[in-house]
Amino acid sequence: MLYHEFLEGTGAVDNQASYDEYKRVEAFYMACDGMTKEDVYRMAKVETVAQYEARMEKAREDELAWVMQNIIPAAAFIRGMSEKKDYFRRNFVYASECGNCFELREVRAINGRSVVLYEFWANGKKLDTSECGYGLLPSAEFQSYRADWHDKSLKELEDLFGYIA
Repeated sequence: MLYHEFLEGTGAVDNQASYDEYKRVEAFYMACDGMTKEDVYRMAKVETVAQYEARMEKAREDELAWVMQNIIPAAAFIRGMSEKKDYFRRNFVYASECGNCFELREVRAINGRSVVLYEFWANGKKLDTSECGYGLLPSAEFQSYRADWHDKSLKELEDLFGYIA
């Protein structure tokens, strides 16, 4: 039995966990003469593509909800991660692991770029930032990546900024 046959037969996601499960059940398949591929597919414990997509959709929704509650820290994180990747970007872009794409689009520079105003976009849609007290986000409100917290996890950022109890 080949790995691509296993993926097609089980409907599994192509990742390391599926490959490890394939190696486990392949040993049974090779050792037992009477076992069919369908038996192996039923025996395998894998995450299907539909389950993976549902999990990623929930993660995207949770992440968007967190961003909407924490606009300024999220903007700072996006700016830091974008600058880490490419320092010379005009607009800051960050694609998260679960598939959300965030962007801070420059609208206007004031006083020789000492303050730059940004719009906050997520997945191609402009977010309403008026709840945080700003129509446009001023760059002075969120620090650069030099603040040394761009590699922190979501939990560490919540602890650092104290926005979510």
